[in-house]
Amino acid sequence: MGVRITRIEIRYEQDIVYARQRTRLISELLGFDRNAQTRLCTAVSEIARNAYQYGGGGEVEFLMDVAATPQLFSVIVRDEGQGIKELETILEGHYASQTGMGIGITGTQRLMDTFQIETSPNKGTTISFGKKLPPNAPPVTAAVMRRIGDTLAATRAESSPLDEIRTQNAELLGALSQLRQREEELTRLNQELTETNASMVTLNANLKKNTEQLQQSEKMLRARNAELKDFAHTISHDLKAPLRGIAGYASELTRKHRDGLDERALFCVGQILSVTHNLDGLIEDLLRYSRLDADLPVPTVVNLRSLVETILQDRNLVINELHVHVSLDVPSATLEIWERGLIQVMTNLIDNAIKYSSKSATPRLVIRAEQTGEAWQLSVSDNGIGFDMRYHDRIFGLFNRLVRVDEYEGTGAGLAIVKKVLDKQGGRIWAESAPGQGATFFVELPDLVQ
Repeated sequence: MGVRITRIEIRYEQDIVYARQRTRLISELLGFDRNAQTRLCTAVSEIARNAYQYGGGGEVEFLMDVAATPQLFSVIVRDEGQGIKELETILEGHYASQTGMGIGITGTQRLMDTFQIETSPNKGTTISFGKKLPPNAPPVTAAVMRRIGDTLAATRAESSPLDEIRTQNAELLGALSQLRQREEELTRLNQELTETNASMVTLNANLKKNTEQLQQSEKMLRARNAELKDFAHTISHDLKAPLRGIAGYASELTRKHRDGLDERALFCVGQILSVTHNLDGLIEDLLRYSRLDADLPVPTVVNLRSLVETILQDRNLVINELHVHVSLDVPSATLEIWERGLIQVMTNLIDNAIKYSSKSATPRLVIRAEQTGEAWQLSVSDNGIGFDMRYHDRIFGLFNRLVRVDEYEGTGAGLAIVKKVLDKQGGRIWAESAPGQGATFFVELPDLVQ
């Protein structure tokens, strides 16, 4: 139950006042604030008065449960009266009494953190109740208990019933002042609530109108997207068919009629093949970019290092031919991520790094990954041609290139595809570079494995 602090017998009216005084002093020493002290004093005086008035007297015992979490200050009031016959009705708040019987019990039950009552006919009543120590109160130790005992012994006869009445009156005045302040605050809040409700009615009307407009816009946007997808597929099919024909005839000229062509003709045929090859890649990238709108990112658990190693293994031939020095600092960690999207991202960044560093004396490719908070940050660095940071945002646009096609192959769609893939799964991409000093592309991915 707890360690006893003190015990008071209730035989006379003055004992009730004394029990209230002890309650205030103990609760103050334990670190309760004034409001909590008043609640405890009120509960003790009401239950002690019940024991005196209806039970013919009894005792009040104060205890401290130091082992509880949080620690609990509890009070037990016992009497040897006739018991309480209408206990259930009293606890439900339905009992009516001209003498006020039962009010102290229901009031104490509301004021306290713990409450328990046991009663039997002709065997008396025991009421236990308690309040948890506030979080900012110092913990109660054996030294604190000794200090409380010494203070109680030293102040045993200092207060009189008149002093207690004055204290109660002061507490009552303080409570009334707080009630007036709360009433004024409640009036102000009600006025603000009325004004807010009026604003909410207007806001809801505007929101409904805006929602209808948004729904209409969304419907039109979906239809527009569907048209664009159909257009992209149609254009790609209509363009690819003649391209295949042009490339086929040009190839046939170089294979079967090469001897009959002069140098200029061979040059023209070569240019035709080169242009058709580039245009075919452009169409493929356009299709790949448009299909991303319909792709639904489905997260799966992926081993990050294994995924990067697989991409590098697929490019092992070109890495060896160009003598690219590869540095891999990627942990064998698992991410819950859109795997196909991550493969697209890393493939594009690694291919770009190899391509734009291929003319360096010793091409270098550095891939790193680390967890930062609730996200993963990956970086792909090279020692290639780099770019001017003034064009940072431009490089993520569709078909935007900073170098000529005859210098480096490509359509300029790779980084746009990367950005779109990351946007779909809540990631982001940025870069750091300088002309002639290589480039580092950073990718931030949300980690869904928590």
